[in-house]
Amino acid sequence: MAETNRHDPIQGEIVHVYDGIEEADNQLPLWWLWTFYLAIGFAVFYWIAYHELDVMPLPMEAYAKELQERSAGGDVSEELLTALVADPDAVGEGRTLFVSNCVVCHADRAEGNIGPNLTDGYWIHGGSPLDIHRTITEGVLDSGMPAWGATLGAPAVQRLAAYVLSLRDTNIPGKEPQGDLWTGGGTGEGADAATLEGEGDEPIEPEHAEDAVDTAEGAGALDEAGAEAALDELEGDEPIAPDDVAEAIGENAEQ
Repeated sequence: MAETNRHDPIQGEIVHVYDGIEEADNQLPLWWLWTFYLAIGFAVFYWIAYHELDVMPLPMEAYAKELQERSAGGDVSEELLTALVADPDAVGEGRTLFVSNCVVCHADRAEGNIGPNLTDGYWIHGGSPLDIHRTITEGVLDSGMPAWGATLGAPAVQRLAAYVLSLRDTNIPGKEPQGDLWTGGGTGEGADAATLEGEGDEPIEPEHAEDAVDTAEGAGALDEAGAEAALDELEGDEPIAPDDVAEAIGENAEQ
């Protein structure tokens, strides 16, 4: 071991040498020292603010709160969902969300695969607009359906619910009905042919039957050719039985 105070042009003053390893005595740059001191100060502030005084939420707590707010759905009402069903843009956005997230279980036209057929009048967890919105938001863990509220956010869930509501009673051939028949009122023009006039099995006017076909087409349940064929079957001036409207839509859904 040897020690020397010689000056090296690159390292500066050499104060210690051991086994060929030279140790220099250089001052650390001021920017490095101030960064180090500020890091210590921030650590002290963070500990006091987040862990001692609780004046700020921890990152995981803030994240959980945001998820809760996103999944809460805001002020949702049947009137709001009904209005969205009547909005082609909202239904179209819901269709896009459905294709991106739901077709694996419910199939492309919502005729059912692993999950139930969403185009008939039967619902496992309730068929009112708020029931459907809640099911999408909270999910059904026992059946493997995720809670989409936290993932998609309230506005997207509302539009997805509007799309599902627009499919009601379009009766696309597919999985057998599951759950209970929902006999409540409709959710918008064309959403439920049996309730467009608000009277169950009462015949409906031809223009309302056309609304039902247009809604089914806008929701993706019918293509253009299928919609034209359904309208041809329903053509006339006399009131039409709701079952006939649903049958015409269902028969032409595969065209």
